[in-house]
Amino acid sequence: MAEKLSEKVLRTARNYGLADPGDSVLAAVSGGPDSVFLLLVLQGLKNKLKIGTLTVCNVDHGIRGAESAADSLFVKSLAKNMGLKFIGKKINLKKDKAGVYSTEERAREERYRFFLKAAKDVGANVLATGHTLDDQAETIMMRIVKGASLKGVIGIPPVMKYEGLKVIRPLIELEKKEIVDYLKKEGIRYREDRTNSEPIYFRNIVRHEILPFLERYNPRLKRALFNLAEHLREDFQFIEEARTGAQNIISGAAGRVQIKLSDIAVQPRAIQKEILRDSLEKAGGLIKKLSFRHWKELEGLIARKSKGSSLDLPGGIRVTRKADRLIFHII
Repeated sequence: MAEKLSEKVLRTARNYGLADPGDSVLAAVSGGPDSVFLLLVLQGLKNKLKIGTLTVCNVDHGIRGAESAADSLFVKSLAKNMGLKFIGKKINLKKDKAGVYSTEERAREERYRFFLKAAKDVGANVLATGHTLDDQAETIMMRIVKGASLKGVIGIPPVMKYEGLKVIRPLIELEKKEIVDYLKKEGIRYREDRTNSEPIYFRNIVRHEILPFLERYNPRLKRALFNLAEHLREDFQFIEEARTGAQNIISGAAGRVQIKLSDIAVQPRAIQKEILRDSLEKAGGLIKKLSFRHWKELEGLIARKSKGSSLDLPGGIRVTRKADRLIFHII
C-alpha cells in the first residue's frame, strides 16, 4: 500500500509540477495523520523528486492548551528521529482583532506569516502542506453552501504562490481514509485533534454530516467535487490572465483608488468583476465579506446610477460614481 500511495503522490507532483530539482522544501507538520504521512512520503520520494533539503515546521496555535503543546513536541521528536531540522513557533490568536475574521481565518493568517519567516530563515523556496482530497471537497462544499464566486469554487489549488513562496499540496488527490488506513497498518503514530469532531465548526458539520449524506447518492462525491474544481480552474486561469492585462486601468493607492467608467465598461462581465474585486482590495476593503447582493449593486452602479450615487462595501469602503469614473475610498 505504501508504494501505491507513494506512486499516487509522485504522479500528482509530476502532473502539477510541484517540485523542481534542487528545491528546498519546508514541510508544515501539525502531527495529524495527513501531515505525518506528508513528511514520510516527501522523505521517501526525496531522490525521485530531486529535492535538495527537507525541513520540518510546526505551529502551536495554543487553542487546545496542553494538547496542542504536546502535538508540537511530538512533531519535534518525529523530525529528530528522521534526522531533519525542526523549526516551531507558538502563537497567540487572542492578540488579533476580534470580530473581523473567524478563528480559522486568523489561525491561517498567523500560520502563513510564520511559514514565510521560517522559509526565509532556512532558505526554503517551497512550502508543502498536507491538504487532501477530503479537504478539497469540504472546502468546495462549504463555499457552495455559503455562496461563492468562481474563485471560491475552485477550492484549494494544488500549487500556488504566496508572497513569492511556492506552496504545494502533494496529497491533494489522496483520500484521508487511505492515509489513516496505511498509518494504522504500519503502526505509525500520529496525533488526534479533538476539535476535528466538534460540531461547533462548520467544516466539521460538512465533514461528518453533509458529505456523508450526499455520498449516499454518489459514493465518489469527493472525487466529483475535485474534478469540478479542476475544470473551473482552467476557466479561472483564463480570466486571471485577462484581468492581469487590465490592471493598468486601476489607479491610486490604499485608501483611494479609481477606475474610468469608459475603461471598465468595455470589459467582459467576468473581467469587470475581477477588476472591481482588485479595486476594493487595493482600497483596503474586505473581499471575503462581499455578498452576491454587493456584486449586483456594483453592477447597477456602473450601468444605471447617475453621478453622485454611492455604495458602502465591507471594510469601511465607499464606492462613489462620478461623471466619468468610480472612486473607491475610505468612509
